[in-house]
Order: sequence, then C-alpha cells, then structure tokens
Amino acid sequence: MLRQQFYFENNWYYVTDPWALVALQVHGKDITFLVPYWIGATEQGTLVDQSDPDTLVTLQQLGLPVVALVYNFAGAIHKLLTTESLRQTLVANILNMLISRRFIGVNIDFEFVPPEDRPYLTMFMAELYGALKPYRLLVTISVPAELQDNPAHPFSGAYSYPDLARYSDQIYIMAYDEHVTQPGPIASAGFVRQTLSYALSVIPREKIRLGMPVYGRDWSTGTELPRELSFEEAITTASRRGVAVRYDDEAQESTYTYTENGVNHVVWFEDVRSFAAKLTIAFQEGIIGIVVWRLGLEDPRIWELLRKR
Repeated sequence: MLRQQFYFENNWYYVTDPWALVALQVHGKDITFLVPYWIGATEQGTLVDQSDPDTLVTLQQLGLPVVALVYNFAGAIHKLLTTESLRQTLVANILNMLISRRFIGVNIDFEFVPPEDRPYLTMFMAELYGALKPYRLLVTISVPAELQDNPAHPFSGAYSYPDLARYSDQIYIMAYDEHVTQPGPIASAGFVRQTLSYALSVIPREKIRLGMPVYGRDWSTGTELPRELSFEEAITTASRRGVAVRYDDEAQESTYTYTENGVNHVVWFEDVRSFAAKLTIAFQEGIIGIVVWRLGLEDPRIWELLRKR
C-alpha cells in the first residue's frame, strides 16, 4: 500500500547567536525556509544589513532558501508608511536586496504600527507585492494574533488580515505571546485554536502559516516584564531549584514556580509535548506550514517529532 505524500513547510525565524548557528548547522537540512531577523528598514526607506558571514557560509553549504525578514529599525514606521516617496524607496531597496543576495523572498515584520496607519500598511504591501511578483519572489508578512478584527486595538489594529492577504503569498500568524505582562501560557491550545479560527474566516487556508513558539518566560514579583528563556534554560532552572515541572492539561503547556532570594517566580515554557499539541491543531485545520520563533531556543526532541510527522 502506497503512503500518501503531502507538502508541509517547516520554516524557522533566526536571530544570530552561537546557539542558533549550532542549531542551523545540525538541523538546517530539516528546514524548508530560514527567516533571519537581519534587515532593518530605516525611516528614510534604506536598509541596514545585520547578516553575519558564518551563517551565510552555512546557508550556502546547506543550500537552504532564505526569506529575508525586514523589520522597522529603531521603531521608525509612521513617516515611512505614510510618505509615498519613502514607501517607493523602501520597495525598491527590498527588491534590489533580494535579487543581489539571491534570497527567495521577503517577510515583512513591522511591529507597533499605529492603528491609524492601517490603510498605509496595506498600501505598502500592495506596492511591494506589485514590484516583487514579476520577479517571482515570495511576499510574506508576520501579523500579531487576533481573535477578531479590531481596527482600534493599539497593537494589532493596523493589521487587516483580509486586506493583507490580498497582497501576500503567505501570512505568518504569530499565535503566541498570549501572556506578557502577567504570568500565563505562552500560547495555550485554546488561544491557538481561537486565533486560527478567526484567521481561517478571512484568509485563504493555503496562505496561512501558523506561528509556533519554542521559548519560555520567567515572571518575577516586582518586575514589569518577564525574562525570556530557552527550553534548556527553563529545564536547568527547575533542576537547580529542585522544583517539579507540571504539564497543564488545559493549556497544554509546561509550568512551574520557585522562590529565589525571597522573590516568587512563575515559569511557563514550550517543550516537545506542547509543540506536538499545536502541530496537531495545524494538521486538523489543514494548515500546510508553520513558522517557528526561534531557532536555537527549542526542545531538541522537536526535530525528531517533525521528522516523524
């Protein structure tokens, strides 16, 4: 009996550090596209290249396709999006960068876009799409998780899922950061299902790539924001403090608490079990690819899971 074959993308965000480079060298052959956080867009529409030679050599050795992530450098975005000449400059610079570097496409990761700039973000993506498609370059955009459309939302209001989908080949739904200022799951199963449910109602299924986290967070009493942890750091901290890790069956994510120097800490983190739960949701919903934040932070058992799936 023949086993049915199907296409499933396994894409990873990448930030240059020693752990990420080692993970790339070991697991690069299992990755579909690498999405490196390297290219910053300035307020003038120019690009700041932060790629590193060691990673570029590894990519060449692996023959691994790159979707270059372009982010708003130093937070500058309002003037860039709302000024036609600056948008055109940025589009031209992105096109030239992709061609000269032989990257297969671009991922736009503009964050903290003011809600009132919603039509300008869509306009920029339309102009970018029009410029890149004649060259058969892939156009993608990362968008924050939304449970419904709320144009006034201070963080996600600028991102119109259906409009952006018209001018993108792929939409990376960042279905994580469910809890940031207060302790809680990075991305509970329920949150992922709700996020995908809304996305599927307004974006063609084949364009959706589910954003998956592989990191953890450590919240401590008296601090505003948590510390980000790799899987290895989360496990090591629990072992060093002699505390048990509990898998929360409702959230489908691992958690524990500990006390250090009189300060209470709450940790939630992703491991192979929580990753498998989210991967199952993607399969159940007919999603044909994932994009993972980020390489080097993951539970190493995830790679065997992906090979089996």
